[in-house]
Amino acid sequence: MRLKSLKLAGFKSFVDPIQIEFPGIMCGIVGPNGCGKSNIIDAIKWVKGELSAKSLRSESLQDVIFNGSDNRKPVSHCSVELSFDNSENFLGGEYLKFNEVSVKREMGRDGQSTYFINNAVARRRDVQDLFLGTGLGSNSYAIIEQGIISSLVGAKPEELRSYVEEAAGITKYKERKRETESRIRRTAENISRLKDLEDEVKRSIRRLNAEANLTSKYKKLRTQEQEFQKFLIQSDLRDLEKRKADSEKENKSIDTDIEGVDAKKLSIVSKRDVAKTKLMEGLKVLEDEQRKFFETGAKISLVEEKEKTIKAKIEDLTLEKEKIIKNLANLNESQHSEGEEEKNFPGDLQKTLQTKIKAELSLLKIEKPEIEKSIGTSLEKFWRDGYKVGIGKASDSSQTLSALKKQFEERLVSIESEIIQINAENKSGNSGLSDLIQLRKDLELKVIDFRAKQDESNDELRLLEGEISKLETQKEVIIKDRNEKELNKRSLEIEVNEKLDRLKAFTEVKDIEGEKNEIAQSLEKLQNKIMNLGPINFAAPETLEAEKKRKETLSEQILELETSLSKLDEAIKKIDKESNKSFHECLNAVNKYLEEMFPKLFGGGFSKLKLLDDSEESGLVLMARLPGKKNTKLSQLSGGEKALTALALVFSLFSINPAPFCLLDEVDAPLDDDNTMRFIKLVSEMSSKVQFIFVTHNKISMEKSSHLLGVTMRDLGVSKVVSVDVEQAMELAQS
Repeated sequence: MRLKSLKLAGFKSFVDPIQIEFPGIMCGIVGPNGCGKSNIIDAIKWVKGELSAKSLRSESLQDVIFNGSDNRKPVSHCSVELSFDNSENFLGGEYLKFNEVSVKREMGRDGQSTYFINNAVARRRDVQDLFLGTGLGSNSYAIIEQGIISSLVGAKPEELRSYVEEAAGITKYKERKRETESRIRRTAENISRLKDLEDEVKRSIRRLNAEANLTSKYKKLRTQEQEFQKFLIQSDLRDLEKRKADSEKENKSIDTDIEGVDAKKLSIVSKRDVAKTKLMEGLKVLEDEQRKFFETGAKISLVEEKEKTIKAKIEDLTLEKEKIIKNLANLNESQHSEGEEEKNFPGDLQKTLQTKIKAELSLLKIEKPEIEKSIGTSLEKFWRDGYKVGIGKASDSSQTLSALKKQFEERLVSIESEIIQINAENKSGNSGLSDLIQLRKDLELKVIDFRAKQDESNDELRLLEGEISKLETQKEVIIKDRNEKELNKRSLEIEVNEKLDRLKAFTEVKDIEGEKNEIAQSLEKLQNKIMNLGPINFAAPETLEAEKKRKETLSEQILELETSLSKLDEAIKKIDKESNKSFHECLNAVNKYLEEMFPKLFGGGFSKLKLLDDSEESGLVLMARLPGKKNTKLSQLSGGEKALTALALVFSLFSINPAPFCLLDEVDAPLDDDNTMRFIKLVSEMSSKVQFIFVTHNKISMEKSSHLLGVTMRDLGVSKVVSVDVEQAMELAQS
């Protein structure tokens, strides 16, 4: 199993989607400081489920998402995907059938991560379980970052033991042990809870036994009580039946009284209806006479109004007649004067006539319009015919005055004729008015008579209505009494039915004989005994049976859990036994490889892992003796010596359980050229088993790499990757 490719998008400085291929077994990652080489190592750690921001060289987990640069905007999420070649079936179980296995992790700004295995959604635990025992687990020795080398040498005994356990492949057993121990704790807790429940159920059973006995005693007393109650109910039932029969007789008597009242009321209602009919007929006649009376009054008003109009017209005509007579006198005078003045003063005459005509016209304007129209026209014609200022003839004036005089005389005759006619009409109207006045007096007398008769009919009707109201009140009283009797009857029926229902419940109760008073006294004593029993749990017998079954179930569950607990203890012991065996075998094998690896790296010397004590969970200490030096503390070693010692340990672990790949981040930095050559030589030997991916600045390491990945940062804050096949490059350089 080896790492095929790494896909990055939005992770730290790798903002653009990129796929990095790892075709060789020794892949070097090169580039200047700060260009993002170590971000590749962080990406591989992150996709495995790392949750420590410090381990990822960040302040928070959200910092792994590209946060923008001078020329690029921040992104909202990041993703990393690892693809493994599983053609050798390194990953077994459900992944045995896959030649390639991919692991992917995505995360947004909200900090929520999503995991995928072969594009199927998975849990973080599923990803971690996938790598358990492969060297890539939580205690991975396959990823050696900057600064880890020195800390690995100075690691705590427990940490060193965890590395060996990872190499031994027992971390998965440890995980199973932890799960089993957790199950044991939960099982023990369940057993404890079940035992508490069992104790509670036992106490409940004891209490329910006492309550069940009390219930049994109560039922016996209740049976005897029912025998007494049955006797008393039967006695009461006989009394109720008699009272019910009496009530029915009373109701029948009341019904008879109601029928009598209804018959009497019906007779009076008949009389009232006749009186109403008579009253309505009288009202109709009265309305007719009143209508005639009002019509006659209206006619009298019209005649009187007409008379007023005729009188006013006669007055107008008389006034007009007087004015015409006056005008005729004036015209005669004017005509005489005109004849005298015409001979000597034609000019003055013209003025005089003009003045007189104007005066006549002004007088005529106050007359009626028809007079003004007829006479005024003649005067206007007189004026137009020549009697303007300076114009006109005396003969023409005389003719005109004569014509005007004639018209006045004709109008006077017409007025006198009209007055005679109007007086005749008025006389005729006066004779009809007297008849109408007499008729109105006759009608008024009739109306008064009809109103008197109407009042008598109303009085009679009120008397009948009063009698009907009294009968209705009497009926209401009788009905109220009957309703009370009916309610009493229904109450008796209900009580009878209740007694009968109670008797039905006593079907299994014996009939007893005796006196009612004695039975009642015995019943009272028995009820006192029942009261003295206190509260009764009628469900106690059924509850007791249920609690007994519950206790049996709890006992069975406790037995099952105890059996399961015993099996889990055996499984723990088996896991511990197998784990200890595998651990010691692995420890011996690691020490064997350390004896070989250490001299290869140092050109001699000795190194070994040693248990602190004899306990099963004893930690380990790393011992080393460099060639030509006495035993000393590892903390006193130089940086290069620490690096080589740590690499010897890592390579020994790889020899036991080769991880799919090994990531080395500038582990050769503290090494000189000679030690670098030893390191590279050892890596080359180990590359037959393990794929190495290392970040380096060392030219020797670069030259020995089969494939180089160049990381650049042309745009500030954005990393790019350039892949170079070293062997092809060498062939091109030599050709």
